[in-house]
Amino acid sequence: MDSSPSLNLWLCDFGGSKCERLGLDGGHLPDDPFFDPRMPWESTSATDIFSLGSIFYTILTGHWPCREGPPPVTVKDKYAYETLVNKLFTAGKFPDVSKLSGGKIIKRCWDHQYKTAKDVLEAIKSEMAALSITGELVKRGR
Repeated sequence: MDSSPSLNLWLCDFGGSKCERLGLDGGHLPDDPFFDPRMPWESTSATDIFSLGSIFYTILTGHWPCREGPPPVTVKDKYAYETLVNKLFTAGKFPDVSKLSGGKIIKRCWDHQYKTAKDVLEAIKSEMAALSITGELVKRGR
């Protein structure tokens, strides 16, 4: 069995996403914490890339940014969570991702350091290649 990393994960439900090249605009904005409150209230590629950072964080940790446990269920809890996360994100305060594999990618998404989804994909490929090399060296006892 091949234990090397793979890019076989499909993400979907980007109903509000925008792709200028294809002339697509879902016309919606993501929910908190998948939207950057420092950005204008419009659907852009930057909005989507910021969302990817929060999606990757959620996949890797099992919970939404700035929240331990499952997403809020009641309207009251959702409002309290959104108020907290918007306050933190507006101040540029994000969860510590320094110990997560791919944490640099998440942080760069949140910091708007990628211009395109292709840039994010290339960063993921580079990270995976580095992990593969490290894994091979560990297997060999180096």
